[in-house]
Amino acid sequence: MVPRRLYTWNVALLILLGLHAPAANAAPIDFTGNVTSDFDPSTNPGVVVTPVSNNPLNIGQASWITANGWVSGWSIQDIRTYYNASTDTLDVGINTFKNSQGVNAPFGQANGDPTGTPTSYDPAHLGGDKSIALVIAPVNSTNPNQPGAPVVVAGVPADKTVAGTGIDGYTVSSYDATKAANGGLAYAFGTSLPQHMGNLAYDPSPKFPQLEFTITNFSKIPGLKPSNGFWIEAYAGSALDGVAGEAYLSWTKVPVTAAQVIPNSNPEPTTWLAWTLVIGAAACRFRGRIRAQS
Repeated sequence: MVPRRLYTWNVALLILLGLHAPAANAAPIDFTGNVTSDFDPSTNPGVVVTPVSNNPLNIGQASWITANGWVSGWSIQDIRTYYNASTDTLDVGINTFKNSQGVNAPFGQANGDPTGTPTSYDPAHLGGDKSIALVIAPVNSTNPNQPGAPVVVAGVPADKTVAGTGIDGYTVSSYDATKAANGGLAYAFGTSLPQHMGNLAYDPSPKFPQLEFTITNFSKIPGLKPSNGFWIEAYAGSALDGVAGEAYLSWTKVPVTAAQVIPNSNPEPTTWLAWTLVIGAAACRFRGRIRAQS
């Protein structure tokens, strides 16, 4: 027979272990350059899909691109995010449209050529003034239906003099409102924030066509509280390629779901129960020692 005090300790220990066991979906996303499979909400309920467009031709592209059955690599269907609280990392996937053959052109391949062949107007490696900018703002404390002031921008700037050290100049920077007002989101990159840098997984190519990147120490970005959700706006494109337009996403709120393992600073009732059992067991053991000594 198990002694009653030992049983109590075991129950408390099991509860606490259960509470602190890592959630099954807490592992970082394995980037493969295929956003729809990497950020699949049917297998990872923590993924949030933010629609951008339902028509690959909405950005506008030259008629010869369409005649080839191609879709510009700037045409974005949705942006997918996953916040992993256990690593405090925001994973981001930019989901572009497939062409008539079911193939994605490399992200940023303006003419939609699925081979990714660079041209004078379509430089490789997100060169020239090619840019992807994801701007993040906290929830507005006075009006939850509006974004707060933007606090960070992640991606590849059009102005390569402020490019980061990541692949293709990927960087995470403060948001510069003056630059954004003068040149748009592609030029909104301010001071580099290396503590939030993360990385761009791949240089877009036929093998890794879609853009995937991370922002680290996400909850430590001033003003952000991931458990409240956050707001995003985005731009992708180039002003110089001349064969396709640019993609835009206006401010959209991104909720953070319970499936994303948001930590709670206030202990749950089950936690209190576990600690009560521990304390109670300790008290019983202490009283037993007193009796044995008397």
